[in-house]
Amino acid sequence: MLQVVEHGPITRIHMARTLFGRPLYTVEAYLVDGLLIDTGCPGTARELVAWCRERGVQRVVNTHHHEDHSGGDAPLQRALGMPVYAPPQALPILADFPRLQFYRRLVWGQPRSVAAEPLGATVETDRYRFEVIPTPGHCPDHVCLFEPRQGWLFTGDLFIHERVRYLRADEDARLILDSLRRVLTLRPRLLVCSHAGLVEDACGAIERKIAFWEGLAKEARALREQGLSLRQATDRLLGPEDMMARVSRGHFAKIHLIRSLLEE
Repeated sequence: MLQVVEHGPITRIHMARTLFGRPLYTVEAYLVDGLLIDTGCPGTARELVAWCRERGVQRVVNTHHHEDHSGGDAPLQRALGMPVYAPPQALPILADFPRLQFYRRLVWGQPRSVAAEPLGATVETDRYRFEVIPTPGHCPDHVCLFEPRQGWLFTGDLFIHERVRYLRADEDARLILDSLRRVLTLRPRLLVCSHAGLVEDACGAIERKIAFWEGLAKEARALREQGLSLRQATDRLLGPEDMMARVSRGHFAKIHLIRSLLEE
């Protein structure tokens, strides 16, 4: 599935792999002045290549290496000769993409390896100049792109939602909070997220996510001091684990968020 919505100079590309005609999980890529920011998942790569053929796309920039952001890189490079740029830490992963867990292959597909070039400190198009902001936590190579004149902040998977309740086992909630505070100092006017879409109240949304996680950390710490186990504290604050944890065999779960928030 691939759907396109124009938001002035920003084109939102809404993608999902489908099962029996229903989307499994959605992700966004964005086209701005010939720059394609992320490429969605392998399951939608063929549709993306077909769409890009007539759109004047000049190059790809990945916010990070994950398969729902880089899944179209190799097909675009092979079919259209598209140059791909990614954070330096992502390059060895993209060049020899590891085999994913089953649930990720089911939802997104397995990416092909691709030779990418390292991102520098800025990315320039004919009209815009984006600053590359390191924002680790979701993964070590994660970056955001900030256009200071427009106030646009392309956040990849840094934001996702104001009330995120799940975390992957390899994510670091404390680092994500640090990265959120870092981008908040930029005072963006528009947050452009790979899952939440375009968020007009950029600073307010970031502040509310920080406050939600800080509140969870405070409550979890108090429950642990009362003698509750990590499992019990998680269930009390976020409810029992659901289908997401079962399908991922515990890799994507609520308990990882609480554990990570409590780590010093």
